[in-house]
Amino acid sequence: MADSGSVPAATPLSVLTHAIARLAGARGAEDVVEILRTTARRMMGCQGIAVIRKDADLCHYIEEDAIGALWKGQKFPASACVSGWAMAERRTIVIPDIDDEPRVPHELYHSTFVRAIVMAPIGGDKPIGAIGAYWAMPYAPSRSEVEMLEALASAAATAIENVRLIAALSTALDTAELARDELRHRVKNAYMGAESLVRMSLGRQASEEVTGRIQALSRAQAFLDDRLSKTSGVDLRDLVALQISPYRLAGSERFLLDGPALTIDGELALPLGLAINELATNALKHGALSAEGGTVAISWSRMAGRIAVLWQERGGPPVVIGRRAGEGSGLLSRLVERQMRGRLEHRLAPEGVVCTIRFAVAHEAATADVLSVAAQ
Repeated sequence: MADSGSVPAATPLSVLTHAIARLAGARGAEDVVEILRTTARRMMGCQGIAVIRKDADLCHYIEEDAIGALWKGQKFPASACVSGWAMAERRTIVIPDIDDEPRVPHELYHSTFVRAIVMAPIGGDKPIGAIGAYWAMPYAPSRSEVEMLEALASAAATAIENVRLIAALSTALDTAELARDELRHRVKNAYMGAESLVRMSLGRQASEEVTGRIQALSRAQAFLDDRLSKTSGVDLRDLVALQISPYRLAGSERFLLDGPALTIDGELALPLGLAINELATNALKHGALSAEGGTVAISWSRMAGRIAVLWQERGGPPVVIGRRAGEGSGLLSRLVERQMRGRLEHRLAPEGVVCTIRFAVAHEAATADVLSVAAQ
């Protein structure tokens, strides 16, 4: 138990909530793996985790976080390891004590601390990998713990599928419309599946925050799909509000929105929405949204045929002035300057990130190019 006055440790619920939000904004398979590496062990309270990728008939242990070395970088026949077993049977394997399970390849565990295992496949009917949780002593996890690992695996599968589909869109312009429909369908089903898993794992009251975040992400996706299929214009306030809705916390107002009623072209809505989502994701990882009490003010205005959107953060962690721009700011630059034909001003002020996006009311950017940038 934490001492009086100390900062409370993150709960499994808060870790899962944070992981789902980060996975929703993942831009590549390497991002998905890193999110799993940094969250699964804290969420499960175990002594180690491993991320495994299916490689034909082999299981490739590509990442791990543990109290001792496991098998990172090694490959094993799928028929000779627990991860291959879980993927072949398309179900989660629970082994409270490896000494009691004859199918465990014990020779692989002699040099490790592992005594108990939970292995969840990633990918549903067609597993593409697995997440393993390990304990240093015999341990029988509760059903809720198992379902939380399954929920994380489901969210990871959705994120990887989104990355794959968006990449396919960037190189298959002639089938862009069909791929978008496929993406919409898969994302909708994945959100519903993740919400169901969370409700089963955490119970009605405890799952409200997580399911609210998942529902907000689903509503944002559905809004853009519906609006852009019926009209060429999107209300700027609605676009901003929906993009930040997954990052709002129940019972608090961390975003301040201010600006006149403006309608922007559908072609502009996609890159601008991605830019707002990128800013919010970065704020959740490193900026104002990562600290209790941090706020973000978003305002916009129009003058002489141009629109300016201002993002200002307050109350976040101490800012290191002069820190080099990271990958996120690079993506913002490509979205705004290449796709929107606009101008980006992104800087670290003493009080937090300040970003201004300026663009003309109309332009001729291609929707497929926007998705290509997002996949980079």
